[in-house]
Amino acid sequence: MKQIARYLHEYFREQRSLMLFLSVGVLLAVSFIVNYGLTSESAMIKRFPHPAQQFFFYFLFFGIPYFITLALQAHANDTWDLLKSRRVTFLTLFCITLLAAYITLHNLPMHLYKSSPSLFDSLPRAYHWYAIRYTSNLIPGFIIVVPLALFWYFKDKDSSRFYGFSSSNINLKTYFAIIALLAPIVFAASFTADFQNAYPRYKFGLPQTDVSEQQLLISGFEFCYGVDFLFVELFFRGFMVMAIGRYLRTDAILPMVVVYAFIHFQKPIGEALSSIVGGLVLGVISYRTKSIYGGIILHLGV
Repeated sequence: MKQIARYLHEYFREQRSLMLFLSVGVLLAVSFIVNYGLTSESAMIKRFPHPAQQFFFYFLFFGIPYFITLALQAHANDTWDLLKSRRVTFLTLFCITLLAAYITLHNLPMHLYKSSPSLFDSLPRAYHWYAIRYTSNLIPGFIIVVPLALFWYFKDKDSSRFYGFSSSNINLKTYFAIIALLAPIVFAASFTADFQNAYPRYKFGLPQTDVSEQQLLISGFEFCYGVDFLFVELFFRGFMVMAIGRYLRTDAILPMVVVYAFIHFQKPIGEALSSIVGGLVLGVISYRTKSIYGGIILHLGV
C-alpha cells in the first residue's frame, strides 16, 4: 500500500498543474452530463447500425476527448514540441484506431445475427443470444492483440515484456488486499437499482433450460467476460501507458483515464465515475511497475 501511495505522490508531483486537473474535470463533467442527462452513447450508436459507421463514430467519440486531454496537458506542461513529433502523432492515431475497432468488434456479432441470421442456424435458437454474447467478448481482443503484438515485436520488445506481462516489480498480495477493502463497497453498490438493472451481465438472454445446463452456460459466459477484462488491461494500462509513455512519460496516463471513463458510458453512472479513480491509480501503477497483473487481479476481482 505504501508503495502505491508513493507512486501516486510522485505522479501528482510531476503533474503539479491544478489548472490541468480542473480543466480535465470540466471536460469529464460535461461529458457525463451529456451522456447521462441528454443523449447516451447507446442511443447514439443505434443511429449507426453498420460496423463501418460505428467505427467512424467511435473514432471521434474516443479521439476527440483523448486529443483534447493531450492538448490540455501539453499546454500545462509546455510539451507541444513533443506532442507534435511524427512518432507520437502516429502512435496516438494508431491507438485510437485500434480502440475504435476494438469497441466496434463487440457489436459485430449482433450485426451479423441481424443481417445474416443463417450463420447461427447450426445452433438451437435458444442459444443464439449466448453465441452472440460469447463471441462479442472474445473476438475483439483476439483480433486487436495481433497488431499490438506486431507493434511490440518490431518497436518495443527491447523496452519491456509484452506491455505489462511481468510480475518482477509488484507485490501481488497488495492487490488482493485492495479487493478485500473494496468488497464492502461493491457489495453495497450491488443493491442499488442502477447496478441491479445492469448486473449480472449473463442474465440478458438466459435461455430457459435445466439448472445444470444454465450453470454451464453461465460459467462459459463469465469466462469470456473475464478474458475481455484481460484485453482491456493490456490495451489501456499496457499499450496506452507503456508504449505511448515511452515518449510522453507520465503525460500518457491522464488521456488514457479520460478515454477509459468513456468506455464505461453504457454502464451505471457510479461505475463510470469510479472508473476515473480506478483508471488513474492503475495507470500510475502500471507506468511505474511495467506490469498489468495488478490491474487484471482488481478488474476480475471486482
